[in-house]
Amino acid sequence: MSGGEAAAGQRRGLLLARLTHPGVRAAVLVPIVVVATVAGVRSEGIGVEPLRAAFDGLGLLGPLVFAAVYAVAATLLIPASPFTVAAGLLFGPVLGSATALVGATAGATGAFLLGRGLGREAVERFGGRRVAALDRYLAERGFVSLLLVRLVPLFPFNLVNVGSGVTGLTLRDYVLATGVGIIPGTIAFAALGGTIEDPTSPAFLAAIALFVVVTVGAGLAARRLRSSEPAIAASGGGDA
Repeated sequence: MSGGEAAAGQRRGLLLARLTHPGVRAAVLVPIVVVATVAGVRSEGIGVEPLRAAFDGLGLLGPLVFAAVYAVAATLLIPASPFTVAAGLLFGPVLGSATALVGATAGATGAFLLGRGLGREAVERFGGRRVAALDRYLAERGFVSLLLVRLVPLFPFNLVNVGSGVTGLTLRDYVLATGVGIIPGTIAFAALGGTIEDPTSPAFLAAIALFVVVTVGAGLAARRLRSSEPAIAASGGGDA
């Protein structure tokens, strides 16, 4: 590698570090907190209902605005699960699941394009040896491998997003595998958020059961796959 290429790689690595800096993440989350606070104060109380009313006041734009914020956050590698729970809390299990699915897929795609634009060296600075392990795992089976990674959390969600960008995956295969693969987890988290206000209701208990099934089932499957795949075992794994 030439000196110019090395310098460019270092600059891209620095850019990725800045984009994932806690200050940048806070800049995304702060507006959400401000909206919730202002809405709560104007309604003489801070809680879920004022925030829900603020989004309801946007009509059909409410879920779209939330999905857009979710997408930006996921592109910046902010953990996605809290946004999925919040989507269920604000819009209910069904619309919340759809909203979170759109936001998460769009954000994951943004992170994929970010990784592809920054290049392998910069992404390896972020993911270390796990990027190489992810690359080896996806290289042989492409779409099917990524679908399995999404269904079973073999690697952290954010690492898969940005790390996939430096693999040979096509954008089409990445988006399709991501959109389909995250459906079970998204529904589980959104259902949990959508019923959490009534923890004694059958719906909440059903959401808890679904969450446990998805989490435990995925964990057991991941452990089994890690034991049979050296690259996965060496990489670790887990959620964002």
